Amino acid sequence: MSRNISLLLFLTVILGTLIVVSSQNWFVIWVGLEISTLALVPLLCSNFSPRNIEATIKYFLIQALSAALLLNGAMIQAWLTGSWSILEPSNNVTMLCISIALAFKIGLAPCHFWFPDVLQGLPFTQGLIIASWQKIAPLVLIFSISNTTFSYLLISASLISIVVGGWGGLNQTQTRKILAFSSIANMGWITVTALYSTQAAIIMLIIYLLINTAVFLLLDLLTLSTLGHLNNTAQLSPISIILITMLILSLGGLPPLTGFMLKFTSLYFLISNNFIMLSAIMVLGSLLSLFFYIRISFNVSLVLFPQHIVSLTAWRNSMSTTYLPANTWMASSLSTIGILAIPLTLPLYIII
Repeated sequence: MSRNISLLLFLTVILGTLIVVSSQNWFVIWVGLEISTLALVPLLCSNFSPRNIEATIKYFLIQALSAALLLNGAMIQAWLTGSWSILEPSNNVTMLCISIALAFKIGLAPCHFWFPDVLQGLPFTQGLIIASWQKIAPLVLIFSISNTTFSYLLISASLISIVVGGWGGLNQTQTRKILAFSSIANMGWITVTALYSTQAAIIMLIIYLLINTAVFLLLDLLTLSTLGHLNNTAQLSPISIILITMLILSLGGLPPLTGFMLKFTSLYFLISNNFIMLSAIMVLGSLLSLFFYIRISFNVSLVLFPQHIVSLTAWRNSMSTTYLPANTWMASSLSTIGILAIPLTLPLYIII
């Protein structure tokens, strides 16, 4: 696929998301979601490998199912109330269809089964779009319907997602599947927080997008597809040991890293609204996720891993000055922000 066509399709994906974010009409929202999905499908299968095409077909089928549920729910509302407005009070059937559709789109449990397999079959770049940008539009819709009577359904799905995301990543060796289960858990944190404070959920979403983008770009830059490849990080790039370790621990929510603000923000608003007992379940689920985050950090830190190095690595053997490509600069910049951006996130709380 040529670069111009890829750029046009990617801009169309962005346009579809902007349509969803800026609209208050269910039919226009459905059109925006479909535009984004149909433009993304050719980008996902650009490699034309069997595993890549399989993941693309699975993604398309799930998105078609969720879009059909959302459209049916909106049509039921239009039939009963005569309005397509998202601000119009909705009936139970409409909110049930829309809640299930949005759970499929962002990968909330028990509608998460497609996400790890699809992400594993895609390259890191396309997987980054699925795990970050494509979550924005559904989450904005969840922010809009967070005060409905079906909020308890989203709370249950969020709590299950936090536990499933931590439990499912324990026995994984593929980095993309680990990031998929990590995304499922973080979507649970953001969704349950949105039901009590939309502003806090927006802050959490921004922090998550920054850290997740940096992790995907760094793993793609070093071609680290399994936990076994992490052992050679010291030979590929010494500074990457620090970046990957800090980013993964930041994604796990350890203070004083940026990802700590994600968990702290959620727990602060939930406990302020007497969401105490269920917050304990969320913390326990987060401890499960922290186990495989620490395992990744441990594998990266094995600078003296037992092996026989015959030749010098590229970074040691190179004597000439080379210019770093744009993706290296982007990965490094986002990694720094994802690790040490607490002073940048504090002003957001003043706005709240």
